[in-house]
Amino acid sequence: MAGVHAQNGRLLLTFQLRHNGARIRCREFLGLADNRDNRRLAARIAAQVERDLAAGDFDYAARFPASRTPQRLGLQGTRVPAPSLAEYARQWLDAHRAHLTAGTFYDYGLLLKKQIAGTALGGMALDQISRRDLDRWLVDLQAAGTGPRRANMALARLKTILRLAEEEGLIAANPSRLVRSLREPRAAIDPFNTGETQSLLRAAAPGTERAFLATLLLAGLRPSEALGLKWRDVDLGRAILSVRRGRTRWGDGMTKTEASEREVDLPAALVAELHTVPGARQPDDYVFTGPRGAGLDWNNFRQRTWRRLMRMAGVRMRPPYQCRHTYAANLLARGANPHYVAHQMGHSTLAMVIRHYARWAHKPARDIREPQLAPAEL
Repeated sequence: MAGVHAQNGRLLLTFQLRHNGARIRCREFLGLADNRDNRRLAARIAAQVERDLAAGDFDYAARFPASRTPQRLGLQGTRVPAPSLAEYARQWLDAHRAHLTAGTFYDYGLLLKKQIAGTALGGMALDQISRRDLDRWLVDLQAAGTGPRRANMALARLKTILRLAEEEGLIAANPSRLVRSLREPRAAIDPFNTGETQSLLRAAAPGTERAFLATLLLAGLRPSEALGLKWRDVDLGRAILSVRRGRTRWGDGMTKTEASEREVDLPAALVAELHTVPGARQPDDYVFTGPRGAGLDWNNFRQRTWRRLMRMAGVRMRPPYQCRHTYAANLLARGANPHYVAHQMGHSTLAMVIRHYARWAHKPARDIREPQLAPAEL
């Protein structure tokens, strides 16, 4: 039976191998430090080794390519070379397609094609990649004009891929384990003030256009969430809307995260605007539609309508995602509980709210008493 032990702060796998009629006790370091997460990974490796031994499919040299034991025991048979990183990355993406939204699958595909397969690193065999190769890869990405945000996204996918390769025994150790992400500039949070918000709403045409803009500004929905709203998701009587899906150019899909599925409270001004949206308002109809009745086209809104509204309102040009930032900043400035803001925004924790919007938070009331001095101390 395979077991995992700690020795000098490193995890060691022990198991018995039947060879030439005898049982041989084998010990192999896993290249993992002794901590909780690595012990879980080591347990999965041990279970896989047990299954391979029981099925007679255990390939010692493939599982532990750096070990000298196969040569000592005469087990150095013909070994299938490890696949290239690009080939293995494509296999990983295809295997995970069912767990990804269409948009995420498309974006991951671009990452793998341009930032991994399209580089010198992508042509290397999995078991030949070192940490130095990964550091050089990051430098090459920056030299090619890849921004730190995109490079970090590629690195995150690469770490996932190499972690799987380690679990499957294709590499002895994960070379990306200690590779640090690049420092990213802070996201530009530049919300609209009250006057700018009112000017934008006045510039919008009454009906669908103004109601859609008001939903972005006064409810803080992501564009895909607003586009995916159907009338069955809107309860104007209770002043609540339910975010249950997102709509992109690939159609309806899941929300960005599980926490994104939520109920959002609507201010009275937004309820009034939604009452002006024309149409039959059947439960399965989209709330915001174009002239022909299909769902509103985001690219057309962003590239044409948004620019026109900014010019008409006399507002400094900013991307439409600042509407979401405006919503969060306004809530906090009015003294809203940050937990409430996180829920309304669809964040699972307070981290995003604190990191991006802390400077707009309303100063809390002082709730401690001043120390009272005894008369003798006066």
